[in-house]
Amino acid sequence: MNRNELKRLWFSMPHPTPKKEVKVIKVTTLGANHYECKKIKDNEDGYSTYSSNWRTLSEAIAFARKLQNDAPEFSIVLH
Repeated sequence: MNRNELKRLWFSMPHPTPKKEVKVIKVTTLGANHYECKKIKDNEDGYSTYSSNWRTLSEAIAFARKLQNDAPEFSIVLH
């Protein structure tokens, strides 16, 4: 088989549906006075993330709550 035949075969095969849908807002400690708030979405449409960095945990949690108010289907996880 040549490359084009293999490519055609690969794209004609049925592929399983993605794993369980994930919608999470994750607050992580990266170091002293360095926190990251990351919004993660993984579903059949694809994978996407959005992140921002903060100096205090309270700022990061406040931003996570703001993100959750905009999209209530997301849950907040402290990591």
